[in-house]
Amino acid sequence: MADRISKTQRWLDLIACLVGRKVPVEVDRIMEAVPAYAEKYSEADETARQTVRRMFERDKDELKKLGIPIETVDLTINYGTEAVKAYRLSNRDFYLPYLKLISPEAAGAPPAPQQQKLGQLHLSAPHVGILHDALSHVSWIPSSPLKREADSALRKLTFDLSDSFQAPDFAPVLYVDRPGAGETRARVRTLSDALLARKRVRFTYHGIHRGEDTERDVAPYGLLFQRGHWYLIGHDSTREAVRVFRIGRMEEPRANTKAPKKPDYEIPEGFSLDEYRDRDAWELGSEDDETLEARVLFEFPTCLWADRNGYGVLEEEMPDGSQVRSFKVRQVSPFLRWILSLEGRARIASPAALAAGLRSLAREVLAVYEASAASVSAGEISSGGSDA
Repeated sequence: MADRISKTQRWLDLIACLVGRKVPVEVDRIMEAVPAYAEKYSEADETARQTVRRMFERDKDELKKLGIPIETVDLTINYGTEAVKAYRLSNRDFYLPYLKLISPEAAGAPPAPQQQKLGQLHLSAPHVGILHDALSHVSWIPSSPLKREADSALRKLTFDLSDSFQAPDFAPVLYVDRPGAGETRARVRTLSDALLARKRVRFTYHGIHRGEDTERDVAPYGLLFQRGHWYLIGHDSTREAVRVFRIGRMEEPRANTKAPKKPDYEIPEGFSLDEYRDRDAWELGSEDDETLEARVLFEFPTCLWADRNGYGVLEEEMPDGSQVRSFKVRQVSPFLRWILSLEGRARIASPAALAAGLRSLAREVLAVYEASAASVSAGEISSGGSDA
């Protein structure tokens, strides 16, 4: 009988056996209560019993990985004369708290009895709008590694607040995957699992400027989605320093499989992704990428705007009020596009190669617009000839 029961059913039976119990459940009672275990465990053969116990341990570990916190506790039986292992799964740990939309005057209102048991999370209308907006945008992107989680959170938000919250209407979004989006999604999932388990990862990394592949051994500290790319920030043992890696340049990231239940490292207490999140597009990339020191002349009053928004470091102020500001550039293309968008109110003073790159980009943009204008003019002439 037991071999006909699927793993999913076995897991559900185990959860049903444990959830909501007021006292922990001894392992022998679990073996009797879960049908997939009971048949073989009831046999006198000790080998069969050990096989079932190993199956139970695997099921318990896999459920924990899925976020179901089955807790192991020490229990005394027979009036305290015998110590055994027991297991429990409390309602508070298993079920998510209820979400409740509140107004300022209702903040102190007591929750309903069932909600008191499971807890309640109070949210204001502005916060719910922000949450729904963010989750919807992630959910709409098919290639997002977090789509599954966003879908689940949206279901929870909609179910709990369906009577009191009207989700805003959004215009449909058309999204085109970048080339290699599927591979990137798989890498992010591998790295995310390693980060949560605090396991080191190894991968081959392609440095864009040096043009060489190197093997890296990294302790993941965080994942960041910025400017359309995913980045891994972590301590690189081969460089003995914290480094930033673009995930699109990785090959075959793999987590350390030794001692899977034991973390390999701890994230330093002072580490924060905020330092990396606020970087501009040209500052992102691997720490191994070549860094250019660019000096840009900002005309007055554009220099005041640059200073107020923290663009660059002031190097020199001219008599006419203009300023030379320095930048550390890892990504040349986004930096040149940004300077070009300032419509001549900022000019690259050095290095000369970067200034030449800006002039080349400007010529390319001009050529595109000239070709478009010529095409429109040709169409108008042809149309005029047919009307005549």
